[in-house]
Amino acid sequence: MQEPHVSTAPVQPESIGKTKIYNYDPDLSQHPLPPHLSAIPDKESTALGRFLIRFEQVLNWIFRSLMLCAGLGLAFLMFGQIIMRYVLESPFTGIEEAAVLLGVWIYFLGMGYATREREHIHGGVVSLMVSDPVKISLIRLAGSIVSMLAACIFGYFACKYALFVIEKGRMSINLQWPRGLWSGSMIVGFAMMVGYFLLESINEYRDLLRLRRTRQQRECTL
Repeated sequence: MQEPHVSTAPVQPESIGKTKIYNYDPDLSQHPLPPHLSAIPDKESTALGRFLIRFEQVLNWIFRSLMLCAGLGLAFLMFGQIIMRYVLESPFTGIEEAAVLLGVWIYFLGMGYATREREHIHGGVVSLMVSDPVKISLIRLAGSIVSMLAACIFGYFACKYALFVIEKGRMSINLQWPRGLWSGSMIVGFAMMVGYFLLESINEYRDLLRLRRTRQQRECTL
């Protein structure tokens, strides 16, 4: 029996009239994408830039380790609570407070990490309407700046509440731990988010300048 032929040619965008349909998957799309897939550039030409990248890598390792430890700790707490409640019939409500503590730290650290990896929710409608790489890069830059400003606004109110709780010295009900341990996760999470959006904006601004220089050089050679 003859095997069916499978084409290995790159998939081209289909057309309906004058409208092109593009795949939303960035791995399959024919649209130009920025050279970096995260908020952190792949390489830097200056010594200061290389130092900052290494410093960020250390911070990223710390944040990932905290998320891993918090996730494992939360799993063990839930397992221990089940054993104490249904096997020993002696539940301890303090475990629920500790579980919430680990949960909020996982959430806000994950929020910052998702921003670093550019895994936050974003739309792809721009690639359906705009085909100019320079315009796409400009729109991406504007979107990153707006996202950074929004994170600053929401982060301001979150940090204001967190600092209020810390200054008041409130304690948890069962464990009598400072409530600032819970609220501090918001400060760290929003600080990560704003910082990575700032780095993303800087990278996209560099991409925009690079695309403009490339276009100008191409126009000069014509």
